[in-house]
Parts: sequence; C-alpha cells; structure tokens
Amino acid sequence: MRQEFFGMRRANGDWFVLDVSGQTRVLVFRDLAVAWRARAINAELMLFWPTPIDEKMLSEFATADQGRPASFWLIDEEDPAADLQKGHPLEYMQIATLERLTDLPLKPVEKARGHAAGGRAWAS
Repeated sequence: MRQEFFGMRRANGDWFVLDVSGQTRVLVFRDLAVAWRARAINAELMLFWPTPIDEKMLSEFATADQGRPASFWLIDEEDPAADLQKGHPLEYMQIATLERLTDLPLKPVEKARGHAAGGRAWAS
C-alpha cells in the first residue's frame, strides 16, 4: 500500500522546515487532516498549505540539502495539540521508499537453487 505524505509549502515554493537538534528537517504529515489541524493551531504555519510530496518533490528533495538528500520530521498524528516538536525523524530513503512502495515492480519468482523457506524469493 502506498503511503502518502504531505509537507507544508508557501506560495513561493518554500517548504516549512524545523531545526531539530541542530539539523534542518522538512515537516511532513501522513494525513491531510492532521496537516490542516496543525496549520490551524500553529501560527507559524499560517502562510503554508498542505502539499502532497509526490515523485517530482522527492526528486527535488534528493539534492535539497547542499547536494545531499533532505531530512524530514514526521509529526505525531496522535497528538491533539499538533505540537511541532513532537515527531519522528525520517531520512530521505525512508520516505522515498514508503512513498514509492506500490511502484516497486516486485513479483514472486521461483528460486534457482534450493528449497529454503518455501522455495520462493522476490525479484523484479
């Protein structure tokens, strides 16, 4: 199942970022309703709109941090206060893998040798 993520973006294209323990991280949400709730509660988000992080955005984030992949801060959706400091760090490869999960061309194939664990493996 594909996991959709949302970031907070301004009209000029800037993404909302937080400084978490000295590292700049892009704010992300797993749920659009949580993103809207956080925007309503946190004044610093008022100029930002929830925006899906799609394939184009992922490619931009791949080199966004001075040529390195961006890091992310996943907001805790269970927090009714939508506290931006309560979240979970995610690295680029983690979010890219989750976002692209249904796009991976995996199909079961028979192993060439052996019969370990049912004799099946995943291959592209």
